Amino acid sequence: MKDKERGVALYISFMIMTTLLGIALGISSLLFSQLGILKGLGHSVFAFYATEAGLERALYIDNIVCAGEVEHAPCLAAQFASILPQDRVLDNGASYQITAESPGDAGCPDTLGYNYCVKAEGIYEQAKRAVRVAR
Repeated sequence: MKDKERGVALYISFMIMTTLLGIALGISSLLFSQLGILKGLGHSVFAFYATEAGLERALYIDNIVCAGEVEHAPCLAAQFASILPQDRVLDNGASYQITAESPGDAGCPDTLGYNYCVKAEGIYEQAKRAVRVAR
């Protein structure tokens, strides 16, 4: 009878090891997916900084170049179109896109008395962040 019971301990230890391996693989899968999310979060910060750089450039153009214009949106749109693509790329590889909008266009509200809106979109790796400023 002892000869028949010898394989039971081996079978039980094999089942315990298989269960522990399954748990370990499940936990490691969750950890790797969380690492990907955290990496994307860092990219999101760089994309937001690029958005902010685009807004700063738009405000500079508005205050220096288009200061005397009655209609700011057409002046800004012309100035934004003249910015070369390589001048929209930051040192860290992030880039931005800026567009001028007249009140009532796209998402620019026309009932609040704004003269124009500027939409800036920052891009870094797969992350994109956008901000619209009304003035």
